[in-house]
Amino acid sequence: MDELDDDLRRLFSDDRLDVHSTTVSTEAVLRGADRRRRQRAAVAGSFALVAVVGAGVGLSRLGEPLPDTASNGVLTTGVTTTTTSPPPVSTVISTVTVTVEPPPNQNGGTTSGNPGTKSTPPSKPTSVPPPESQPGQYAKLALGMSEADALATGTLVEPSTPADAENRCKAYARQSVPDNDAVVVSPDRGIVRMLLPSFAKTPKGVGAGSKIADVKIAYGNATQNGSNLVVPMNATPAWSYIFETDGTAVQKVFMRLNANDCSSV
Repeated sequence: MDELDDDLRRLFSDDRLDVHSTTVSTEAVLRGADRRRRQRAAVAGSFALVAVVGAGVGLSRLGEPLPDTASNGVLTTGVTTTTTSPPPVSTVISTVTVTVEPPPNQNGGTTSGNPGTKSTPPSKPTSVPPPESQPGQYAKLALGMSEADALATGTLVEPSTPADAENRCKAYARQSVPDNDAVVVSPDRGIVRMLLPSFAKTPKGVGAGSKIADVKIAYGNATQNGSNLVVPMNATPAWSYIFETDGTAVQKVFMRLNANDCSSV
């Protein structure tokens, strides 16, 4: 024991075992304390983040069902199920072509030709309007009037001249028409033709100088007879307008009895 005590005394009295403290400044101490505070704050934030993530994972797992193998603490054995798909179904599409006859046209037949082409119905013949009712009279003279009655009007200029080669019918001048052939009289039919004055117009405004087209417009029943246009009128006795033209315009206008017996008329 004495030797052990001596050894311990020598050991504790050895200067080499003394701990020498180094001088530490106040700034170094403060920097170290600040560094430790930042480290503790970082560690605390990391723990808080881990805690939040863990809580979210836990909450999400709460809604999940337990595995089938651990339900009620009883282990279940997996069974392999084989699913058989239904056999493929084949679809057959058939095409039927139907031919439709075209509708009948107005003539009772069927329309033909290219699609969308309309058949043109036959044009109807233009109907001639009926003759107009107008007495065959101008001023004091009228068609069918006897020679004596015509002379009694005082409008004829005497003497007369032969109106035909047979010297059967007579021709008179007229006071308003200085033409020796202005009025033609038959011994049996009376006045068979009268020449109207150059200034005279028909009730439809046609007279000397009127165009042929204007005559045809005014009188739809006008017919061509050589260079003349003939327009029948409805009256008793029956008569017609005779428009004598030069091929372009009217030159003279006559009123003529239809049933006349003078060869020159």
